[in-house]
Amino acid sequence: MKTLVAYFSLSGNTKKAAEKIQAVVDGDFFEIKSGKDYGSYIKAIAIAGKEIMTSEMPPILNKVENFEGYDRILLGFPMWYWNCPPLIRTFVTQYDFNGKGVYPFCTSSSTGASKLKGELEKICKGAKVHEAIRIVAQTDDEIKSWLEK
Repeated sequence: MKTLVAYFSLSGNTKKAAEKIQAVVDGDFFEIKSGKDYGSYIKAIAIAGKEIMTSEMPPILNKVENFEGYDRILLGFPMWYWNCPPLIRTFVTQYDFNGKGVYPFCTSSSTGASKLKGELEKICKGAKVHEAIRIVAQTDDEIKSWLEK
């Protein structure tokens, strides 16, 4: 099974989570790079709020090569407004997720990940979306257990 760990990180927290997960699964690593300058956390939240209200699809600067060759996509992002950032919606629309396993992971100081599975099922057409996990301080065994569900 070929695995891709794809993530968007603004502050670096999600990048650290993605690196920890990638070390456990030994998958390929891909940073989703925004074509928009979100600036500081406060500025990013204001921009994200506008993106959500207007259904904007912010641009992405890079693409995954040979996406069709991956069976399992571990998709990471910070929680913005109790959901994935609009940039993740842009990412998902650029690829065919049909038949792929999607394992969402997020970072947040307080927001849980319980709603993410349902939200991602709406946009990852044809994928099997698994329960999301909020990465805080999980052990390798806890990450492996999440991936086995």
